[in-house]
Amino acid sequence: MVTDAPILKVQHLSKRFGDHQVLQDIDFETYPRNVICIIGASGSGKSTLLRCINLLETPTSGEILFHNGSIFSGGFNLSTYRAHVGMVFQSFNLFHNMTVLQNCMVGTRKVLKKNKEEAHDVAIKYLTKVGMAPYINAKPAQLSGGQQQRVAIARALAMEPEILLFDEPTSALDPQMVGEVLEVMRSLAQEGLTMIIVTHEMAFAKDVSSRVIFMDQGVIAEEGSPSQIFENPENERTKEFLSRFINR
Repeated sequence: MVTDAPILKVQHLSKRFGDHQVLQDIDFETYPRNVICIIGASGSGKSTLLRCINLLETPTSGEILFHNGSIFSGGFNLSTYRAHVGMVFQSFNLFHNMTVLQNCMVGTRKVLKKNKEEAHDVAIKYLTKVGMAPYINAKPAQLSGGQQQRVAIARALAMEPEILLFDEPTSALDPQMVGEVLEVMRSLAQEGLTMIIVTHEMAFAKDVSSRVIFMDQGVIAEEGSPSQIFENPENERTKEFLSRFINR
């Protein structure tokens, strides 16, 4: 039984692009130490939902509460919010003119205002955690996709966020590199980091999630525990979607 208050609460969230309704009436809560995996077919609105939570997209309507405060209220500090709610993208988004170390220091220096020595120590701590400390002087172009994504995770962790959003973090990787990134995420889950993960990795979602959200055509079609969603789904669209993975 979770007794903590939710860190993040999404209420009646909708998003339109012109005449196209991408998200409709989305409701869910994220509690401390939860790992929520969002699954569903491409185009179901999963990534747009994460981008709305991080305010990379502005929702058309609805509410997002962070510690019960509206992130849309006047005077809300967006930079502080993004420091607390970090994001790891599918395309890494590293600065190619910076070394691995510099990539992991830039946010803590500019946003958190840490001094150079403190930012360096934090960067080394998290690069070590993801197994990338030996590559601190490398540029992103010298790294594999899996290594770049691990650096991107370390960069996000260096901000010491309360929640980390992952937008299909393995979708741009070669199959042999997927495992190394999932292993880092698995260890973060075991350490109790609160995460919201959009993923096509069904075995990972089943193994790591506290809760699973299945999205279909811009709505939450079904939500529940991993065992409920993967072993006993109620929604026909959920059953149809999962049968593609189970019957491979």
